[in-house]
Amino acid sequence: MKIGPGLKGLFGRQAGTVPGFPYSQAMKSSGLTWNEDTLRAYLANPKAKVPGNRMPFGGVKDPQKLEDLLAYLREATR
Repeated sequence: MKIGPGLKGLFGRQAGTVPGFPYSQAMKSSGLTWNEDTLRAYLANPKAKVPGNRMPFGGVKDPQKLEDLLAYLREATR
């Protein structure tokens, strides 16, 4: 099982920039900065937000679960 990059300091960080993590070229060149809007769009449909990204995740389709996840991330990534 592969583990993703650390999430501490996620909000306000440019996508694909945690040192030592082997991001896809698509993520490194996405130009995204993580905030509520970019995270909401990415977590709902990762392949649409960052085409060519390698993360094997289909997205969170339930709107309430997506909002719950964002609320959790706001607190857990400080």
